[in-house]
Amino acid sequence: MEKGTYGYGKKKLLRQCLFCAICLTLAFGALFAGYLATGTRANIWTIGAVFPVIPAATFLVNIVARSKGLPLKAREYEQFAAISKEQVTACDMILTAGQKLVPIQVSVFHEMGIAAYTASKKLDVKEAEREVNGLLKSVGIYSKIQIFTDYEAFLKRVKGIKSPVSEEERKVLEKKREDLLVYSM
Repeated sequence: MEKGTYGYGKKKLLRQCLFCAICLTLAFGALFAGYLATGTRANIWTIGAVFPVIPAATFLVNIVARSKGLPLKAREYEQFAAISKEQVTACDMILTAGQKLVPIQVSVFHEMGIAAYTASKKLDVKEAEREVNGLLKSVGIYSKIQIFTDYEAFLKRVKGIKSPVSEEERKVLEKKREDLLVYSM
């Protein structure tokens, strides 16, 4: 599944959970095997048990970050997809802007900027917009992002966005989308 498509975030979260479980199984398996073989914790297997802990910790951090940006419910996504048929969209993003993680469930790219929806009620929207706009400017994407926390207001804004009329305009918006997805988990 491609980054920026609906369902990517959930699939990525499940994959990271699986890899974390495998790493922890290897670590505890090595620890247990060494203890059974020698009867003590002081053995070479204990050293081997330490190595899978580092990737497990990395996967666990990603799991915590990814769980903040779970995708829209299927019904809400279908409603969004019906409205934004011809538009350039991206879904299931967690933008890493500065020291902030900004979960974006869905977004629409248009000639004047980006309209985005986040389900995170704890997100300081003004600060997140400032951070993401700073990121966009620093990487050469000349767009402003507008983040909504009210889904109905976001849908109303999406209805007001005109679809790209030419193939050239669509390619420009697709390029903005690809450039932004580089900074998404």
